[in-house]
Amino acid sequence: MTTVQSGVPTVIELSPEQSSGPSRRQFCAHACQAASLVAVSALLPACGGGGGNPTEPSSPSGGSALPVVNGSVSGRTVSVSVIGPLAAAGSAALVSANIAPGNFLVFRNSQTTFNVLTATCTHEQCTVDGFNGTLFVCPCHNSKYTTAGQVANGPAERPLTSYPNSLSGDTLTFTV
Repeated sequence: MTTVQSGVPTVIELSPEQSSGPSRRQFCAHACQAASLVAVSALLPACGGGGGNPTEPSSPSGGSALPVVNGSVSGRTVSVSVIGPLAAAGSAALVSANIAPGNFLVFRNSQTTFNVLTATCTHEQCTVDGFNGTLFVCPCHNSKYTTAGQVANGPAERPLTSYPNSLSGDTLTFTV
């Protein structure tokens, strides 16, 4: 190490113990910081599914992604074909329509009855787009809803909004 005193450079030589690495105090401080980072990073998935925008997660957690069906809009009424992903009792789909709230969950209870729900999670307004065979699953924080929209598992505390619907032939209609 070189220092300057009175305009004259002075060379100070360090012993091997002094130049070999950080002091014990520095080592302990860095170790504590690293341990803190590890502890905080272990908590992050529970707070946001691993990062990113909470309203645009990468994939549903605990369920398969629902098939997407496009709905047509006339006034405040949405029409959806029940041929394809919604053909069998017990099937579910995410219906996309150009009307607020934009996405809807549809579950076919039987050949003639359906549940239509908003696909907007009541916890953080993420789009609920997963289904595990019995429950709709929000990919952001893993809230689960029954096919009737009731909260089965939080952190969501309020049910999904339900819409009255009717079936005529192969077309399901509901009013928003």
